[in-house]
Amino acid sequence: MFNHLLLSTDGSDLSQKALPYAIELARKFGSKITVASVIDLYPYIGAIEVMPVGMDQWQEEVRKQANVALQRMRDQLQAAGLSCDTVVEEDAQAWRGLLAVAEKQGCDTIVIASHGRGGMSSAVLGSQSSRVLSHSKLPVLVVR
Repeated sequence: MFNHLLLSTDGSDLSQKALPYAIELARKFGSKITVASVIDLYPYIGAIEVMPVGMDQWQEEVRKQANVALQRMRDQLQAAGLSCDTVVEEDAQAWRGLLAVAEKQGCDTIVIASHGRGGMSSAVLGSQSSRVLSHSKLPVLVVR
């Protein structure tokens, strides 16, 4: 356990909250770290005609943002004296993409940040971390 951590990022400040925990686990257990960002290349927007940019441009920008987020995590891990692999996974559901990466990469623990919403707020907004918890067969460290 804690041999290979999957650290999730979407580039937000919230996802950064999980980083110190992944660093601490990696240092303590000598863990390998894979940082993953899940992107939705074909978002449902109701009517494609209302999209202000073309689909190719949209996909290019989404990939670019994911790579920027991954590089930010990589830089911070390197500053902490650690290395990592990075993965961009394509899936309409971030939780499902994260679990796919964990399986493909052979991760044994998932580290993810959460807003900590509960009740109606979580039901309305959805919670990727809750879905990871519900569907994962791996231990999951949720950072609030």
